[in-house]
Amino acid sequence: MGIKNSTTAFAQSWGSTQGRLVRVEVLVLFSALIWILVEFFGSLRRQYNHGFFRFFVWAVYTLFTVLGPYTIGLLQDGPFRDQTFVLWGTILLVIQVSADSISVYSIHDIEQRKRVLVQHVLQIILVLWMILNCNGHNKSYAATIWIFWIHSIILTYRNSRVLSNASRKGGLLKQSKVVADYMMIEHEQIPRDFNPKTMEGYKYIFHGEDEVASQLPTGPEYRVEFKEVTKTIRTFRRRKVISKCITIDSVWRWIESQINFTKEAMEIRKDVALSFSLFKLLKRRLCGYHIGEAGLTKTLHFVLNGLLSEEGNYVRAFKVIEMELAFLYDFLYTRFDTESTGYKGLAFLFVVVTVTVWNFVSGAFSRHYHRSNLEQRVHGTDVTQLVTIVLLIIVLVLSFVPTSMNKRWDIVSELQDPSNTVDRHTRERRWRQEQLISKTRRQGKSSWQRALGQYSLLFNFDYRPWNVLPLLSLGLVDSTGQGQKAGKKFMLTDELIERVLSGFKEHNGQLQDGHSALARNQLGSQFSWACTLPTHTHKILVWHIGTTIAMEGHPVPPTGDHRVAKTLSDYCAYLVAFVPDMLPGHGYDNQRIFDAVVMEARERLIRCDTVSSRCEMLVTMDLPRDNSCRILELGSRLGRELRGVVPEARRWKLLADFWAEFILFLAPSSNAEIHAEKLAAGGEFMTHLWALLTHAGILDRPSTTNSAGGNYSGAPANDSPV
Repeated sequence: MGIKNSTTAFAQSWGSTQGRLVRVEVLVLFSALIWILVEFFGSLRRQYNHGFFRFFVWAVYTLFTVLGPYTIGLLQDGPFRDQTFVLWGTILLVIQVSADSISVYSIHDIEQRKRVLVQHVLQIILVLWMILNCNGHNKSYAATIWIFWIHSIILTYRNSRVLSNASRKGGLLKQSKVVADYMMIEHEQIPRDFNPKTMEGYKYIFHGEDEVASQLPTGPEYRVEFKEVTKTIRTFRRRKVISKCITIDSVWRWIESQINFTKEAMEIRKDVALSFSLFKLLKRRLCGYHIGEAGLTKTLHFVLNGLLSEEGNYVRAFKVIEMELAFLYDFLYTRFDTESTGYKGLAFLFVVVTVTVWNFVSGAFSRHYHRSNLEQRVHGTDVTQLVTIVLLIIVLVLSFVPTSMNKRWDIVSELQDPSNTVDRHTRERRWRQEQLISKTRRQGKSSWQRALGQYSLLFNFDYRPWNVLPLLSLGLVDSTGQGQKAGKKFMLTDELIERVLSGFKEHNGQLQDGHSALARNQLGSQFSWACTLPTHTHKILVWHIGTTIAMEGHPVPPTGDHRVAKTLSDYCAYLVAFVPDMLPGHGYDNQRIFDAVVMEARERLIRCDTVSSRCEMLVTMDLPRDNSCRILELGSRLGRELRGVVPEARRWKLLADFWAEFILFLAPSSNAEIHAEKLAAGGEFMTHLWALLTHAGILDRPSTTNSAGGNYSGAPANDSPV
């Protein structure tokens, strides 16, 4: 009876007016807290790939999209008619459309933009009904309420435009079509003596395709016609004519002409501008458009002699690709862009100044605070007033924070309209560029997770997951497959970057599947059989098993050939186990091959508890004399033969050369969606290589290692039209 009475009393108090007030206060504050978490963790999720962190971000984002509308519904349905509670509703409305660091959780959510827009519009109408039926005549509150409500409409319109621009059925398709048509004829607009180091002759679009996208295509090819329209801009002491459609070569010339820029400021701006242009070229792959420049000598030279210059600046080239993918991530998953960045500054001045002044005069900060008919005091403190003040502080502070989070977009905005820069005084401009340099450099270091996933088949094939959480969550959490236990991630080093990219440059842009590495080490005749397996997944797993056997008993140093081979081998095995869609062939087929090899290993190595004993068991295994060897048996044969390569330094060099060569061979892919999806989960090294090869005009791998270096898309290896 005691429990029943307690339950009844709790239900009555919970349903009372005071109970509903407490519930609303808690939900309002919790909604503001969730907003803070979304803003903070939304910008961090591309730096972390841990499963628990991704689940946490998903849970926070889901709560964020549900909690606000639910709380607004409680306010509208309950006895909360005072201006104070209506103000809470308008603040919640602004919160719902103010999260810039994460606009959607998944790339598939972008196409649901119309449903999101309808939900926001319904909430705006619901809050308007609350405003029209509220009690109270405090002019300060009335003005604040209307300011927030109008502000929410403006933000909703802005968010709708951002999602539409990222949608394949909206701006992404329209703008990418313009770029695709332009790049079909871009090589015809330049002289033969192009220079990829200075970008002379490379008229890649930097800005202006939006103005052309609304034009109808013209015959006979029915492509959008590019006309170079010029306009005059008044600058500091002279008149400067710029093209309406700005290209990267002209942007670089303008940067070099600025005498007030330091050398470091010039280089950073040039890299940011180049990354932004490449980002626009890469968007075409998300739409499935033809890459008109693929297969041209000029395109291949852009990477070989431009990004990968004669000085061997491979790390700088990788950073350019990193920043390009950061632009792509912002475009798909956030509301950071040149338009929204500029708007946030105006919104900050409009909202902060107006709301703060009004409330200091006679609002919640004042002793003339409009008291609600529903009062609640705890230790003499007016909880309702405290909640109002906390909400106002949070919304005003977070309205300002996003404007300082992406300085690379500030640089892009500056380069799109040079008059914004040249009209400033020299001292102010120099101070601003130093601020941009330092912040851009810091952001560049933390743009991505920069870690390679690692997986060892012989170490983890016996892993048996419980999968209790997927069962309890009714499938919300994905189940873990048998043997799928990732190892500790290895941070991407400059040595790894240089090893992979230097091989690409040394081969003059030709992708090799491993035969070249064997030939350079004079072991082609001995190991060529391991390069002619049925599928690329066969080859990855066979060489991974062989590499593990060859390295067993030898400690892996932090640098050198041994470390390069071990890291790349385990990374490719990680892709087979966890990201099979990023590899050649069908992702499901790759996954089933992996599952079968895990079962084979459990059958053959059931009594071996350590990696050392498992390797020895494989080395001493009797192999079939016919051609019926399975992957595990082929891996054991390869490992046995690799152990015969002495001295050890020669063995490590062979394996490092093979994996550095083979991972580039695996990178070309037509599945752009998996690369875009993984951008929101820490990013993958393979995605960076895929983007780099795209800009070299390499869209597919050659059928044999004797294929021409740049002719992987079916286009002739010259500068003739595709």
